[in-house]
Amino acid sequence: MRAGEKFCLCVGRLSKLEAQRKGNMNKQLPTPKAFKRSPSRRTESLVNPRITVLVVVLVLAVSLVVHGAFSQASPSSNRKAINLPDDSPKAPFSGAILSGNTLYISGRIGIDSKTGNAPANLDEEIKLLLDHVKDTLVEAGMTMDDLVYVQVASTDLPLYDKFNAAYRGYFTTKELPAREFIGVASLLRGGRFEIQAIAVRH
Repeated sequence: MRAGEKFCLCVGRLSKLEAQRKGNMNKQLPTPKAFKRSPSRRTESLVNPRITVLVVVLVLAVSLVVHGAFSQASPSSNRKAINLPDDSPKAPFSGAILSGNTLYISGRIGIDSKTGNAPANLDEEIKLLLDHVKDTLVEAGMTMDDLVYVQVASTDLPLYDKFNAAYRGYFTTKELPAREFIGVASLLRGGRFEIQAIAVRH
């Protein structure tokens, strides 16, 4: 082999080795893209904290709602029946119901506890009726001045003025409760008046 041919062969081999060396270096060195964070990972890093905050807020909201629901007073603890000694225990209703600061007084007739009927004397009937309302209020820790609404039913409307004369004497306030005075055909136990009312403790 001639010297010129040997020289060309050596140069060719060196070029081939140099090309292989550069190729290996390119495979070993990471490209700039390898150092870049993928879009999916960047999105996850932003979404995950938001989801965490949302979950925490939802948990707190649910716990507050549940706590509020269970912390409210039960109806039985906020409701009390008011009955006077002369109220019939067999009656299918309570004399009054105290709910919070509001008292609901059942319809009442001025009945003589000895006879179970309204007395023949009109003044006595009115007194029995109004005394019963007053005593019910006292039992609930209130007075007649706490009344906010009164409904009076009467079998004899011309007795309106006579009833009012006795009615006014049970109040000390000038701000009398709202009232309705209606006529009815008849009342139980021979009564001529019946009262039902609502009171709110001041």
